[in-house]
Amino acid sequence: MSDHPKTMAEKILSRASGKSSIAGDYVWAVPDLVYLNDLMGPVALSVIRKIGIGKINYGGKLIFIVDHIYPPKDVSSANNIKIIREYAEENNFVFIQGGEGIEHTVLIEKKLIRPGDLAVGTDSHTVTLGAVGCMGVGMGITDVSAIMALGKNWFLVPESIQIDLIGRLRKYVSGKDIILSVLKILKEDGANYMSMEFHGEAIRHLSIDQRMAIANMTVEAGAKAGMIEPDELVGRFFDIDEEDLKNVRSDEGSHFAQRVDIDLDSIGPQIAVPYSPANVHDVKEYVGVRVDQVYIGNCANGTITDLREAAEVLRNRTVAKGVKLIIVPGSRDIYRQALKEGLIDVFLDAGAVISPPNCGACAGLHMGVLGDGETAISNTNRNFKGRMGSPESRVYLANTYVAAAAALDGRIIDPEASL
Repeated sequence: MSDHPKTMAEKILSRASGKSSIAGDYVWAVPDLVYLNDLMGPVALSVIRKIGIGKINYGGKLIFIVDHIYPPKDVSSANNIKIIREYAEENNFVFIQGGEGIEHTVLIEKKLIRPGDLAVGTDSHTVTLGAVGCMGVGMGITDVSAIMALGKNWFLVPESIQIDLIGRLRKYVSGKDIILSVLKILKEDGANYMSMEFHGEAIRHLSIDQRMAIANMTVEAGAKAGMIEPDELVGRFFDIDEEDLKNVRSDEGSHFAQRVDIDLDSIGPQIAVPYSPANVHDVKEYVGVRVDQVYIGNCANGTITDLREAAEVLRNRTVAKGVKLIIVPGSRDIYRQALKEGLIDVFLDAGAVISPPNCGACAGLHMGVLGDGETAISNTNRNFKGRMGSPESRVYLANTYVAAAAALDGRIIDPEASL
């Protein structure tokens, strides 16, 4: 391959296509992993059957996972689970049963992907895998079906935006605030079909959980992928040496279409207000807004770090009268760890309802959807009109400290000023 300096996206797509490529090139690439959930998996299989494909020609790792509507809420959702389970069993594909966790969380937790991989999923938040230097790309049903049928698909190698993180986060500020601060600058279309790359000395102070929160919402700026340069922490997690990690990172002198600097020392708690994840403001501007529901937990913010933050706020306190507090551990292992640490008792004593790992109300599907006129604050990733239920409801997005604090007061508060 060419010695032309490459970004992470250019490196990964060059390897996956077997052809040295730069931004703007079209390549036929073979993903290392394709994964489908119980919501989109059955639709993809119906497409496969309609076009008469009897044999799956994709040679990479193919995973079916149940996470969106689990436990199933009706006959249709139960049948969808049955469809993908039976198909996986008949064809000897990996099947991850409901309750194990939310797909992106589980793939990282179980190390089913690695830095430098190209992974394709039927969910737009596949970008979450970029937390560990994997190029996670969400694709539509037809494209994913084509990969299963043909073994590969075409990709436009994206231009990249370099985002440099400097400084350190202060108390009550998290990875969620970093990505909200980026969205405040780029807006909801500032990275359309681009790769957002996060660099900088500050990364070494961020846990993998914090990095997941950052990568997860890069798609809200329109990004095709969002990746954080893998460092020693990621190397230890995957048992990968420095030389192999260097092969994943962008080369010195590689071309970036844009550069954004984020000073972590200057960031306070942020909040995305209806009806866009990119409609971001300082939380202090919305102090006093009344909430009916607080929802903590999703594919990037149901981590053990988030649950510890929530417990820190909720310990020995009680949820405000009339407020629904729903907490969703991102995986079975996270749930188990929270039990060991006594966090679940803290939540129960505070008056919270603990849900099994699932996408639930985050995607407006079940287990906490909002009614007409209700207002929620959540540490999830989208607040579009009707996203979590009624089109007459309103959703605010913030970090876990802010969400948990609102549950106690019944109103949005600034944790830096009030806790």
